Amino acid sequence: MSPRSRHLNRVAHGWRIAYQVWDILGGLLAYTALYSFRKNILEPARFGLPEMAWDSFFYWGALITAGLWFMSMMMVGLYLRPLRKSRLKELSKALQVWAIFSVMYFMLFILDDFVEGYSGYFKSAGLFSGFLLLWTVLGKILLGYIIRHRIKLRKFTFPTLLIGDRETLSQHIEGLLRHAYESGEVLAGWINTEGNGDRSPLQNLPMLGQPDDVGHWVDKLHVEDCILALPSQQHDRLTPLILDLEMLGARIFMLPDTYGILSGMVGIDEHGLPLMEWHLDPMDPWQRNTKRLGDVILSALALLVLSPLLIWVGILVKMDGGPAFYRQERLGRKAKPFKIVKFRSMGIGAEHSGPQLSSEDDPRITRIGKWLRKYRFDELPQFWNVLVGEMSLVGPRPERAFFAEQILEKAPQYRHIYKVQPGITSWGMVRYGYASSVDQMIRRMEYDLVYIENMSFFNDIKVGIYTVWTVIQGRGK
Repeated sequence: MSPRSRHLNRVAHGWRIAYQVWDILGGLLAYTALYSFRKNILEPARFGLPEMAWDSFFYWGALITAGLWFMSMMMVGLYLRPLRKSRLKELSKALQVWAIFSVMYFMLFILDDFVEGYSGYFKSAGLFSGFLLLWTVLGKILLGYIIRHRIKLRKFTFPTLLIGDRETLSQHIEGLLRHAYESGEVLAGWINTEGNGDRSPLQNLPMLGQPDDVGHWVDKLHVEDCILALPSQQHDRLTPLILDLEMLGARIFMLPDTYGILSGMVGIDEHGLPLMEWHLDPMDPWQRNTKRLGDVILSALALLVLSPLLIWVGILVKMDGGPAFYRQERLGRKAKPFKIVKFRSMGIGAEHSGPQLSSEDDPRITRIGKWLRKYRFDELPQFWNVLVGEMSLVGPRPERAFFAEQILEKAPQYRHIYKVQPGITSWGMVRYGYASSVDQMIRRMEYDLVYIENMSFFNDIKVGIYTVWTVIQGRGK
C-alpha cells in the first residue's frame, strides 16, 4: 500500500471515529435529559416529594442507551466509507434507524416508569426521541458538510480509471470531468476497449492500455473507482471486466444504456451524470450484519446443544481407525484459503495420488463414513468454521483451489462465488446435490449464483428448511 493510500485510510478511520463518538455522546446526552426529567418532574409529582435523588443506575442506563444506539447505527452500515457516501441517503437511513429505535426504546424502557398520568409516558418519550433526533440530524449535517468542503478543497481525492471506447467516452467526457471534480475523483487515465493501436490522449487523459492491463493499473495507481462506458456492441466484454474489478476491490460505475435506465438501477446524480453502481456486496450492511449475528448465535447454540452427538460421532470415527477430524484447505470469500473441519469419512491416505472427487460408491469411504455422509453428520464440525468467521450457515459450498481453477477455465463467472462467505449448506446443495465432476460443479454453481443475486434473510431460512428435510430423508452422498 502506498503512503498516499495509507494516509487516506487513516483519514477515513479518523472520520469514522468522529461519527461514532458523536453518536455515543448523543445517546449519553439523550438519556441524561430523560433521567433528569424523571427525577426532577415525573417522580416527584408521582410520589409527592420535592425532588428525587439520582442513583448509580444513571451510569448503567446511560452506558446501555449509548451502546444500543451505537450498535443500531453500526448494524445498518452508517460508519462505513465515511468519505464516500451520499449525505442525503445517510441522513435518510439514520432517520429510519431513529424512528425504529425510539419506538423500541419506549416499549422496553419507558413504559414501566412511575408516572402520575399517561401523558407522562409521552412526555418522556418525546423528550428522549426529540433530543436524539436533533443531535443526530445536527451531526450528520455538520460532519457531512466538513467532509464535503474538504473534498471540494481537494484535501481528499480518489484515483479513478475510465474504461471504454473513445467515441462513448468522448460523448460523456464533460459530464465525467464535472462529476469527478465534484466528487473528489482524480481521473488517472483511460483503458481502451476497442483493441486498436490508437494511443492518443482523451482530453489530456493518457491512454494506459487494453482491458488485460486493468489489474496492473488499478494496483499501480491505487485506483478506487472505475467508470465503464462501453457501446452496446461491446457488452459481451462487461462480464470479464466486472469479474476482474470485483476481485481487485474497486468500486464499479457504468454509464447505462436505455435498458439500464428503465430497469430502475440508475440513481439521481447531483452532478447531472447518470451512473449505475455495481454493488460488490450482494447484501446491504443491515442484512450482512444480521446474517453474521445469526450465524454466531446459531452456530454457538448448535455446538453446545449437539456436543453429545459430536462427542459420540467423534468416538465412532476414532474407533474406525485414524483421527476423528479431517482438515482440508478450501477457498473462502475473496478466494482466501482456510481450513475446513469435517468428521473423517474416508480412509487414511485417500488422496495419496492427488485431489479426487468422491462418487456414489467410492471405495475410499469408510463404513461409518457412508452413514455420516448419508445424514451429512460429517459436516457438523463446520459450525466451528462459522463461529470463527470463515464460513456462514448458508452460502455456496467452498471448493479446493485444484478444482476451482478447473471450474474457472470453463466458467469464468464462478468468480462471483467469492463475493460471499461459503456455507455449510447452499441452494446448490439442496436443489442439485453433491457433484462428482467439474461439469456437475458448474451446473450446481448456477444455483449458487442465483442465490447470491437473491440473498436475503428469508431465502436463508428457505435453504435451511430444505436442508433439514434433506437430512431427515438421508439424501446425502
